[in-house]
Amino acid sequence: MKYIYDIINSSKIVEVRVSGDLDIKGAALMGRTIRIKAKELNYKILFDFTQTRNRIPIAEAYFWFADYYDEVDVKLRYIPTAHLSNEEDKPFFSFFETTCYNKCIKVKMFTKKEKAFEWLKSC
Repeated sequence: MKYIYDIINSSKIVEVRVSGDLDIKGAALMGRTIRIKAKELNYKILFDFTQTRNRIPIAEAYFWFADYYDEVDVKLRYIPTAHLSNEEDKPFFSFFETTCYNKCIKVKMFTKKEKAFEWLKSC
């Protein structure tokens, strides 16, 4: 799994483009790194997973924040985050969105980049 990110100052968004196989260890470390950066800047996040293949079991989504971010800083939960998904992995990201919603974590899944940016700008 690889990722690169751009800081879009005009929109106050950190845009992350991810490629390759999405695994637990890599995704957790990437998410932690980007969330800490976004918190420092007071920016929102767009994760673009359209060029990935998800290898994370769906059950991992339920405790994702508790297992990988809360020990660092519980405030990482409150950064508005958009996930841009490909069609194949849409069920995983949709489940993750629902799980986050039930825990008052601002994460939303999209398949169109423009819609993701609109939502982030409205947060």
